[in-house]
Amino acid sequence: MTETDTDQTAPRDSALAIIREEHRMLRSVMQALEQVVQELLTHHIDVDHALIACMLYYIEDFPERCHHPKEDEFLFRLLRERTSRADAVLDELQAQHVRSAQMMAYLQRLFVHYLGGAPDGLRQFADAVESYAAFLGDHMEQEENRVLPLAEKTLQPDDWQAIDTAFRANRDPLGGEQLSREFRKLKQRIANLLPRRLKPH
Repeated sequence: MTETDTDQTAPRDSALAIIREEHRMLRSVMQALEQVVQELLTHHIDVDHALIACMLYYIEDFPERCHHPKEDEFLFRLLRERTSRADAVLDELQAQHVRSAQMMAYLQRLFVHYLGGAPDGLRQFADAVESYAAFLGDHMEQEENRVLPLAEKTLQPDDWQAIDTAFRANRDPLGGEQLSREFRKLKQRIANLLPRRLKPH
């Protein structure tokens, strides 16, 4: 590979790595939330409302503030400009971004109802967590298995440079590194609060 080839592929490889890592982070927190809720249902652990609240905040805020806007405004937009082959799946995925926010609002409402002592509140919350986890997992699999391979074949070096820049820096002009630190600290707090047997190995 020549130096020119390396220069052209570096932004692509960087952008793809960031997207996949953000997906991995979301999966790990979502899986931890599922584990905690299941442990609560089977009475294996004491209720830790602060832990659940942290997880819900992360799962809602990270995609809405950091991840989905960059997919919509950079990756998806540029792919639409280069080909119409992705239009159907991109329409579906962008509709799912809207649906994701709606489902998270419902999850939070059920969590409040559970805290308030609603009859069967924990079971309803647990069912909603399971439904959202399946939805989110399928959404990210579609992006990784259908969109990213097509993007690799279709997008140009300048496209990847724009996508990489967007994913590297927060879209808030007041400073992306501060927001990145916020979510890293929140994820570490979640890890610290997890019962020992639920911590990732």
